[in-house]
Amino acid sequence: MTIRKIAALMLLLGACFVLASCDPVLHLNPKYSYTSFGLELGETVPADIEEYVDLSDASDEDRQFILENTEILYDGEPVKGQIFDSAGEHTLTIMYKGHQYRKYNIDIVDNDPPEFTETNDLTTYTGTVLSEEELESMFVVTDNSGDVKLSVSDMDVDYYTAGEYTVKAVAEDPSGNKAEAEATVTVENPHYGMHGTYIWVSIADQQLTYFVDDSVALSSPVVTGNAGNHDTPTGQYSVIYKARNVTLKGLEDNGDEYESFVKYWMAFIGSEYGMHDASWRSDFGGGIYRGDGSHGCINMPESQAAALYDMVAEGTPVFIY
Repeated sequence: MTIRKIAALMLLLGACFVLASCDPVLHLNPKYSYTSFGLELGETVPADIEEYVDLSDASDEDRQFILENTEILYDGEPVKGQIFDSAGEHTLTIMYKGHQYRKYNIDIVDNDPPEFTETNDLTTYTGTVLSEEELESMFVVTDNSGDVKLSVSDMDVDYYTAGEYTVKAVAEDPSGNKAEAEATVTVENPHYGMHGTYIWVSIADQQLTYFVDDSVALSSPVVTGNAGNHDTPTGQYSVIYKARNVTLKGLEDNGDEYESFVKYWMAFIGSEYGMHDASWRSDFGGGIYRGDGSHGCINMPESQAAALYDMVAEGTPVFIY
């Protein structure tokens, strides 16, 4: 290679070096001179390059170049703007021209416990144990993480003795912060007009009453089981299931089979005992059940049975006394 060619090559390489060195240099914002920092949960994590790099003295051309050639990765994923993240350890990396310029370790901490915003007392009846869902419904709790574990204990409640009892709740967020609250469960002996939503059947009065949130929603005369022969079982039950257009089958006292078609069936003991319409009857209530009662079911006028069927939900308590 001639001296002239070597000189030309060196001149070319020198020009390339000068061009490469002309790329603007990033000037770090002194605020972010360290490589790790902590934030409270709920604070924003800046994901804008102008937060970390001082562009105040950069020309418009240099500023444009920097913005086009930088990228911020949060936990390895490209991001822009601001981030609200979960508690824990995270990384933020500034990339410039495809290379790592700066990497930060960010520790987001949560020191705020959950907050109980509402507690609701409940009433139940002796022998009726509240479900897990019912117990949890007594408490409304929030947390800044958006995630909270609620534990409710009814170990102090005696469901078989009337009285007032304390239910305790503990709420815990993912960071281990806890809060506690209490509410009251009142256990009542069953009686007409007690609190709650339930069906009350009085055999003596031959009357069915449906209470919703302490108020009478429906009242109807009925015919219960034939007294002394096919008595309707007394006690505490619930609506097991509902069905339309059912044919009831059984045996008469003389052994003959019978079939009775009903439009509205609401069972409270298996498939044997339920509340239903009785189109074969023209009268209800009074002393009909003494001598001309049912085989143990609760007969209702069709209009009243239809109304109850539409209103009552499966699982509704049924009290027969």
